[in-house]
Amino acid sequence: MSYRVLISAEIEGAAGVVSGLQCRLGEPEYELGRRLMTEEVNAAIEGAIEAGATEFTVCDSHANMQNLLVESLHPEARLIRGAIRDSLQMQGMDGTYDAVFITGAHAAAGTQNAVLDHTWVGASVFNIRMNGTTLNEAGLNAYVAGHYGVPVTLVTGDQATIDQTREFLPNIEGAVVKDSYSRYCASSLHPTKARAVIRQAAKASLERLGSIEPVAVADTITMEIDFYRTDMADAAALVPGIERLGARTIGFTADPEAVFRVQELVLYRLKYEL
Repeated sequence: MSYRVLISAEIEGAAGVVSGLQCRLGEPEYELGRRLMTEEVNAAIEGAIEAGATEFTVCDSHANMQNLLVESLHPEARLIRGAIRDSLQMQGMDGTYDAVFITGAHAAAGTQNAVLDHTWVGASVFNIRMNGTTLNEAGLNAYVAGHYGVPVTLVTGDQATIDQTREFLPNIEGAVVKDSYSRYCASSLHPTKARAVIRQAAKASLERLGSIEPVAVADTITMEIDFYRTDMADAAALVPGIERLGARTIGFTADPEAVFRVQELVLYRLKYEL
């Protein structure tokens, strides 16, 4: 059987990545982080090919969304990079895909023993809830995929991230490439071994695709966002349709696609100056 796979690629969960030195443009180890990120995506593609996948869309999902090394990416992949988007980390998602992979994933803000824990925007967001359930980014991406009837089958990252994601997505294949001691310290597999783990997990996830269900998504979603500061909620509340729920909390209720767009607007594109 031929499968079509969308890969949402992050950087924080890659083996060897432990701080902003590897994640931010201009930092001395950013080129290393980009290479580690790219090669883990390639490993996931290689494993999927072994299971029969033939089409791949890779969505660059970190920061400015221009991180993956274009010429080093697997030649079978079609790359989505850059902004502005309809969906933060799942641009291009639709019902024609058979599975979603999330590589380089990290845990939600406030997670102990998880490298670079945050939710969407580390400087402003503490929690995001969908219909009352607090989710990490892998779970939020699974909501997007679930709206189109597509399951997330593979998540890669540190042990804390995989454990946390399985609370919401119990049947995923999880590729653990490092164990985190703190927010900025981890014990990582060698990149070559990490890629082998990812390759095998990607293959296995498609081999049991029939046992992994997509997230059931209602026709109407209520999204709640807890910010770190009141002024961040002040700015978000200026968007028509957003309800102020508390000093640092806003809510928005709409159909799923509207909610996904408002996430992009409020969290990444809404700027203000004091």
